[in-house]
Amino acid sequence: MPEAITRSARSERGWSPAWARVWALAPWLLLLAANAHAQAPGATDMGYAEGRIVEIVQRTGQDLVALVQLGDGTVVDAIIPPDDPYGDISLPPYRVGERVELYFAPGPDGRQMVVVTDWVRRPALGWLVALFAVVSFAVAGFKGLRAFVSTAASLAIVITFIVPQILAGANPVLISLLGVGGILILAIYFVHGVTWSTSAALAGTLLAVVVTMVLALVFTDLARLTGLGNEDAILLMSAAPQVALKGLLLAGLLIGALGALTDITIVQASVVRELAHTDPSLGLRVLYAKGMNVGRDHVGSLVNTLVLAYTGASLSLLILLNVGEFGVMRAFNLELVANEVVHTLVGSIGLVLAVPITTLLAALLFRGDRIPVAPGELSHAHHHH
Repeated sequence: MPEAITRSARSERGWSPAWARVWALAPWLLLLAANAHAQAPGATDMGYAEGRIVEIVQRTGQDLVALVQLGDGTVVDAIIPPDDPYGDISLPPYRVGERVELYFAPGPDGRQMVVVTDWVRRPALGWLVALFAVVSFAVAGFKGLRAFVSTAASLAIVITFIVPQILAGANPVLISLLGVGGILILAIYFVHGVTWSTSAALAGTLLAVVVTMVLALVFTDLARLTGLGNEDAILLMSAAPQVALKGLLLAGLLIGALGALTDITIVQASVVRELAHTDPSLGLRVLYAKGMNVGRDHVGSLVNTLVLAYTGASLSLLILLNVGEFGVMRAFNLELVANEVVHTLVGSIGLVLAVPITTLLAALLFRGDRIPVAPGELSHAHHHH
């Protein structure tokens, strides 16, 4: 049995910004995971199983042993590894009734050894997903439910299309742009409907995405970012050397900025559409100016949201830098920090530029109220006073 399967090993795992982003997607990953029906491991098997602890006993001269009932009803003895006596972290103890993950493998004497390695977290995540769906429907009705479905489908595009294609060695930038197209159609057309307003928002978002990607290409090159700024990238380089890490960095930047981009472009297109419909006499310049009045207010809050989202994901890194002997100038020179700075600022610039781009497109399209308003077209717009 590998020595790495110990409880102390779990206590030493770090929380990098990359891991924080992975855990933000965890509620959606469970939608793609099948529930395994654990069977009793054979003497020569090795792998993982799941079960429920029915009893915990202390046997003479041994570690704590959990009696774990597997999915087929079989009860196995599983060792609970002790805490590292030299470590500073003590994890919560396992309790009777909890569902746990087991690792099993042949021991040195040829007999099967089973060790408790972790808790089973999927049920809690499932309840959280259900709560999200209920709250979305309760607050926003079927539009909220469509948004929930759209979000799950967007993540499915990332997991089932973008990730496998990148692992196969495809260009991450091109693949992410293709995936982004599908995500945008879901996020805009499926949730808000197919109208001239949403079409203007989609066009504005696509242009903003192109601008964001160009900026990302330029500044990742100027900052000499290699894509090796964190431990996950280094592990990936060994496990999947065919993946272009710098391209992966750009793809992550693009996908990370999408949510805020779609929100602000939908608002801008709807606002301009409503202004033009209310007063068809407004010319292009005035219509653009009035639309930008609303856009400036929205930009401030969304940029703040984007910056705080990246900062929250990087909080453990910020604390680590303060604990270590890093000056401010040295810290900003680290690729790990520079990655986050480029992500945040390039995403924010793309977000800010999405406002005038979408506002101008919508003003050109809707000035003089030349295109008839479809029933319900303006009902999805955010209300601003």
